[in-house]
Amino acid sequence: MIIRGWCFDETGGITGIRLRSSDRVLHGVVGMPRSDVKAALAAAPDDNTGFEIRGTLPSGQQRIIIEAQLTGHVWTPLFEREITIKRQLLPLWLGGGEWKELMFFQMPAHMAHPPHPVQVEKFPARKPGLMLPKISIVTPSYQQARYLGQTMRSVLNQAVPVEYVVQDGGSTDGSAELIQQFAPRLHAWASERDAGQADAIARGFTKTSGRPDDLMAWINSDDYYQPGALAFVADYFAQHPEVDVLYGNRIVVDEESKEIARWFLPAHDAEVLRLNDFVPQETLFWRRRVWEKAGGLDTGFQFALDWDLLLRFQAADSRIVRVPYFIACFRAHAAQKTAAFMHSTGQSEITRLRERTHSRTFLSHEIENHPRLMTYLRKSAFHQFLWSLGIRGR
Repeated sequence: MIIRGWCFDETGGITGIRLRSSDRVLHGVVGMPRSDVKAALAAAPDDNTGFEIRGTLPSGQQRIIIEAQLTGHVWTPLFEREITIKRQLLPLWLGGGEWKELMFFQMPAHMAHPPHPVQVEKFPARKPGLMLPKISIVTPSYQQARYLGQTMRSVLNQAVPVEYVVQDGGSTDGSAELIQQFAPRLHAWASERDAGQADAIARGFTKTSGRPDDLMAWINSDDYYQPGALAFVADYFAQHPEVDVLYGNRIVVDEESKEIARWFLPAHDAEVLRLNDFVPQETLFWRRRVWEKAGGLDTGFQFALDWDLLLRFQAADSRIVRVPYFIACFRAHAAQKTAAFMHSTGQSEITRLRERTHSRTFLSHEIENHPRLMTYLRKSAFHQFLWSLGIRGR
């Protein structure tokens, strides 16, 4: 479901919005544009009093409560109601559901089930005797001390050596002091002002080195790798010298690192990538040779920088593959850039990339119910069905 509305208190806007039901809490996005509210109500502090809550609830009778977090971090009830969620009779992979349902169920950035501990992925055994490529990883960070330690440990505690750079944007929340504790194990680090995430990543990569066949990646400071992920990735590239770019499935976790959703991705589809980005950035790795060929990161992007890079990889005839393993965990929380930017900077960058790729104006309704995307999403649902039976799709 999608719930949109607006809210403010006498002292200004709101700092959070959430929906509570019997078995889960769904956090929404605040600060969305609502100029109509400001035009109608003089007391509205600005044009950004809107909110949106997205989430999935189980079928049956549900009592939902919507609460706003006001100044002073106090949660105040706004709305309470009994609702009925209808059961989906036909499975998504057999043709049930529409565009929005497929997107919500197959590529959720919200809680799709009650939180539970993350199950460690079982990667295939490494092939002995292979010369593994070197891995260079950058973590951009700003005001993420709460999660940064877990991110760094997930890189440094892997079974293969990593050239690891942490590039902090001059945080004031104790991030620099935290990074300093890991400094002896880091290749390089800095805490200095930058021009945003893309600039921080680009700065970090200038401190790395490697041969054309060696690997590169970045992982954001609120995400983290699964144990054994980097050894699997290095081994896969060693066994497949023809592969330039690799990504895997996604686990979505909450603020407490509990699993709340999963993405089950079909095999890579070059045409789908030209329409929409379903590649989980935290699972993405590439060879240095394609980074150089594509021209590196475009620091003009602040949201869709990874999709832009992937499109240029693809345009440079890179061999891109999806592997059917859950390589990393993506954290969903109210303060993340993904949620905050999606409805402003994010959407404009996405539109710009579609129009650049297709050399024409690309209207939003062309994406909804697009046959190629619908087929892709139903394949995702089928992979999820197989996984529920203990079968890992190829």
